[in-house]
Amino acid sequence: MSNYEGPATLVAGDSEIAVQATLSASLSGEVREWGGSVQTADAGEALRAALDSGDVRIRFPDGQEGAVVATHTAIGNGRLRVSGSGTIPF
Repeated sequence: MSNYEGPATLVAGDSEIAVQATLSASLSGEVREWGGSVQTADAGEALRAALDSGDVRIRFPDGQEGAVVATHTAIGNGRLRVSGSGTIPF
């Protein structure tokens, strides 16, 4: 199991939103899963637009990225529950 807690950036098209991420990854047999939550101070239109774009990635300070989907949102407080796909980027 791998964990990441720290700064990251949600990237959707030309929009970039700074977030604090709390993510974990696990390996169950051949299946790798990762996800967790991200929190941002930008709880308004930029966040909504990013989610509506359909192509959202999370970028880490070392430049690695991974595709994410919001599985639960609480946009009013800037918190998103996210699930990642592909190679674990942290």
